Amino acid sequence: MQPDRLNRWLTLGANLGVVLGLLILIFEVRQNAALTRAAMESQKNDVLAQIELSLASPEAGAAWVKSIRAPETLSDLEARMVESHLVALMLQWDHMFNMEAIGLVSREHARQHIRNTAPYYFGSRHARNWWRWQEAGWAGTPMMEVAGPIVEGLEEDFMLRYLDGTRLGSIESDPAKPAAIEGPR
Repeated sequence: MQPDRLNRWLTLGANLGVVLGLLILIFEVRQNAALTRAAMESQKNDVLAQIELSLASPEAGAAWVKSIRAPETLSDLEARMVESHLVALMLQWDHMFNMEAIGLVSREHARQHIRNTAPYYFGSRHARNWWRWQEAGWAGTPMMEVAGPIVEGLEEDFMLRYLDGTRLGSIESDPAKPAAIEGPR
Protein backbone atom coordinates (compact mmCIF):
# COMPACT_ATOMS: atom_id res chain seq x y z
CA MET A 1 0.00 0.00 0.00
CA GLN A 2 2.84 2.36 0.82
CA PRO A 3 4.49 2.17 -2.66
CA ASP A 4 1.15 2.90 -4.34
CA ARG A 5 0.73 6.05 -2.29
CA LEU A 6 4.30 7.15 -3.07
CA ASN A 7 3.67 6.59 -6.79
CA ARG A 8 0.62 8.84 -6.68
CA TRP A 9 2.59 11.60 -4.95
CA LEU A 10 5.43 11.25 -7.46
CA THR A 11 2.96 11.34 -10.37
CA LEU A 12 1.29 14.43 -8.92
CA GLY A 13 4.70 16.09 -8.42
CA ALA A 14 5.74 15.23 -11.99
CA ASN A 15 2.48 16.61 -13.41
CA LEU A 16 2.86 19.82 -11.40
CA GLY A 17 6.43 20.11 -12.70
CA VAL A 18 5.22 19.73 -16.28
CA VAL A 19 2.51 22.38 -15.77
CA LEU A 20 5.00 24.74 -14.12
CA GLY A 21 7.48 24.13 -16.94
CA LEU A 22 4.79 24.95 -19.54
CA LEU A 23 3.88 28.16 -17.73
CA ILE A 24 7.52 29.23 -17.66
CA LEU A 25 7.86 28.38 -21.36
CA ILE A 26 4.75 30.43 -22.22
CA PHE A 27 6.14 33.37 -20.25
CA GLU A 28 9.50 33.12 -22.02
CA VAL A 29 7.88 32.90 -25.47
CA ARG A 30 5.77 35.98 -24.77
CA GLN A 31 8.78 37.84 -23.45
CA ASN A 32 10.78 36.83 -26.53
CA ALA A 33 7.95 38.00 -28.82
CA ALA A 34 7.85 41.36 -27.03
CA LEU A 35 11.61 41.77 -27.39
CA THR A 36 11.47 40.78 -31.06
CA ARG A 37 8.63 43.25 -31.67
CA ALA A 38 10.58 46.04 -29.96
CA ALA A 39 13.73 45.25 -31.97
CA MET A 40 11.82 45.16 -35.27
CA GLU A 41 9.98 48.42 -34.45
CA SER A 42 13.35 49.97 -33.69
CA GLN A 43 14.72 48.77 -37.04
CA LYS A 44 11.67 50.25 -38.80
CA ASN A 45 12.23 53.59 -37.09
CA ASP A 46 15.95 53.48 -37.89
CA VAL A 47 15.14 53.16 -41.60
CA LEU A 48 12.89 56.21 -41.46
CA ALA A 49 15.56 58.17 -39.58
CA GLN A 50 18.16 57.18 -42.18
CA ILE A 51 15.89 58.34 -45.00
CA GLU A 52 15.33 61.68 -43.29
CA LEU A 53 19.02 62.18 -42.50
CA SER A 54 19.90 61.35 -46.07
CA LEU A 55 17.43 63.96 -47.31
CA ALA A 56 19.21 66.52 -45.13
CA SER A 57 22.30 66.33 -47.34
CA PRO A 58 22.42 69.26 -49.79
CA GLU A 59 22.44 67.13 -52.96
CA ALA A 60 19.71 64.71 -51.90
CA GLY A 61 17.61 67.49 -50.40
CA ALA A 62 17.87 69.55 -53.57
CA ALA A 63 16.88 66.56 -55.71
CA TRP A 64 13.96 65.80 -53.38
CA VAL A 65 12.64 69.37 -53.49
CA LYS A 66 13.12 69.47 -57.26
CA SER A 67 11.08 66.24 -57.55
CA ILE A 68 8.27 68.07 -55.76
CA ARG A 69 8.48 71.51 -57.37
CA ALA A 70 9.73 70.74 -60.90
CA PRO A 71 9.81 66.98 -61.50
CA GLU A 72 10.07 67.38 -65.28
CA THR A 73 13.52 68.93 -64.84
CA LEU A 74 15.08 66.07 -62.82
CA SER A 75 18.29 64.69 -64.25
CA ASP A 76 18.70 60.92 -64.34
CA LEU A 77 21.02 61.12 -61.34
CA GLU A 78 18.56 63.26 -59.37
CA ALA A 79 15.68 60.91 -60.24
CA ARG A 80 17.77 57.99 -58.99
CA MET A 81 18.55 59.82 -55.74
CA VAL A 82 14.85 60.41 -55.14
CA GLU A 83 14.03 56.83 -56.11
CA SER A 84 16.43 55.48 -53.48
CA HIS A 85 14.37 57.16 -50.76
CA LEU A 86 11.11 55.84 -52.16
CA VAL A 87 12.56 52.32 -52.35
CA ALA A 88 13.80 52.59 -48.76
CA LEU A 89 10.32 53.57 -47.59
CA MET A 90 8.71 50.70 -49.49
CA LEU A 91 11.20 48.30 -47.91
CA GLN A 92 10.27 49.73 -44.52
CA TRP A 93 6.62 49.06 -45.32
CA ASP A 94 7.53 45.54 -46.42
CA HIS A 95 9.27 45.13 -43.06
CA MET A 96 5.93 45.97 -41.41
CA PHE A 97 4.20 43.30 -43.50
CA ASN A 98 6.87 40.78 -42.42
CA MET A 99 6.18 41.74 -38.81
CA GLU A 100 2.49 41.14 -39.47
CA ALA A 101 3.19 37.76 -41.07
CA ILE A 102 4.94 36.50 -37.94
CA GLY A 103 2.25 37.90 -35.66
CA LEU A 104 4.13 40.85 -34.16
CA VAL A 105 1.79 43.58 -35.43
CA SER A 106 -1.72 43.67 -36.81
CA ARG A 107 -2.66 44.49 -40.38
CA GLU A 108 -4.32 47.65 -39.05
CA HIS A 109 -1.05 48.70 -37.36
CA ALA A 110 0.80 48.29 -40.67
CA ARG A 111 -1.98 50.14 -42.53
CA GLN A 112 -1.90 53.04 -40.06
CA HIS A 113 1.88 53.34 -40.38
CA ILE A 114 1.54 53.55 -44.16
CA ARG A 115 -1.25 56.14 -43.85
CA ASN A 116 1.04 58.22 -41.63
CA THR A 117 4.12 58.09 -43.83
CA ALA A 118 2.81 57.83 -47.41
CA PRO A 119 1.77 61.46 -47.91
CA TYR A 120 5.25 62.75 -47.06
CA TYR A 121 6.98 60.49 -49.58
CA PHE A 122 4.36 59.74 -52.23
CA GLY A 123 2.36 62.99 -52.13
CA SER A 124 3.94 64.43 -55.29
CA ARG A 125 3.49 63.98 -59.02
CA HIS A 126 6.94 62.43 -59.40
CA ALA A 127 6.53 59.93 -56.54
CA ARG A 128 3.02 58.93 -57.66
CA ASN A 129 4.32 58.35 -61.19
CA TRP A 130 7.21 56.31 -59.82
CA TRP A 131 4.77 54.26 -57.70
CA ARG A 132 2.75 53.32 -60.77
CA TRP A 133 5.92 51.87 -62.33
CA GLN A 134 6.39 49.65 -59.25
CA GLU A 135 2.88 48.22 -59.08
CA ALA A 136 3.48 45.27 -61.42
CA GLY A 137 6.39 44.00 -59.34
CA TRP A 138 4.33 44.03 -56.14
CA ALA A 139 1.09 42.67 -57.61
CA GLY A 140 -0.65 40.17 -55.34
CA THR A 141 1.28 41.20 -52.24
CA PRO A 142 0.19 43.05 -49.09
CA MET A 143 2.07 46.07 -50.50
CA MET A 144 -0.51 46.52 -53.25
CA GLU A 145 -3.42 45.30 -51.14
CA VAL A 146 -2.75 47.77 -48.31
CA ALA A 147 -0.43 50.51 -49.57
CA GLY A 148 -1.79 50.60 -53.12
CA PRO A 149 -5.15 52.21 -52.30
CA ILE A 150 -3.52 54.57 -49.79
CA VAL A 151 -0.94 55.85 -52.28
CA GLU A 152 -3.49 56.05 -55.09
CA GLY A 153 -5.73 58.14 -52.83
CA LEU A 154 -3.05 60.74 -52.12
CA GLU A 155 -3.22 64.21 -53.57
CA GLU A 156 -0.41 64.76 -56.05
CA ASP A 157 0.24 68.25 -54.70
CA PHE A 158 0.32 67.31 -51.00
CA MET A 159 4.09 67.77 -50.64
CA LEU A 160 4.06 71.00 -52.63
CA ARG A 161 1.38 72.43 -50.32
CA TYR A 162 3.22 70.99 -47.32
CA LEU A 163 6.51 72.65 -48.27
CA ASP A 164 4.76 75.94 -48.90
CA GLY A 165 2.54 75.63 -45.82
CA THR A 166 5.32 74.94 -43.35
CA ARG A 167 7.31 77.98 -44.43
CA LEU A 168 6.80 80.78 -41.91
CA GLY A 169 4.98 83.75 -43.36
CA SER A 170 3.36 81.72 -46.12
CA ILE A 171 -0.34 82.04 -46.79
CA GLU A 172 -0.95 78.42 -45.74
CA SER A 173 1.22 78.46 -42.59
CA ASP A 174 -1.74 79.34 -40.38
CA PRO A 175 -2.00 76.50 -37.81
CA ALA A 176 -5.73 77.16 -37.58
CA LYS A 177 -6.03 75.58 -41.05
CA PRO A 178 -4.47 72.10 -40.57
CA ALA A 179 -7.01 70.52 -42.92
CA ALA A 180 -5.29 72.32 -45.80
CA ILE A 181 -2.25 70.05 -45.51
CA GLU A 182 -3.65 66.84 -44.03
CA GLY A 183 -3.13 63.58 -45.86
CA PRO A 184 -5.88 61.06 -46.57
CA ARG A 185 -7.53 59.21 -43.72
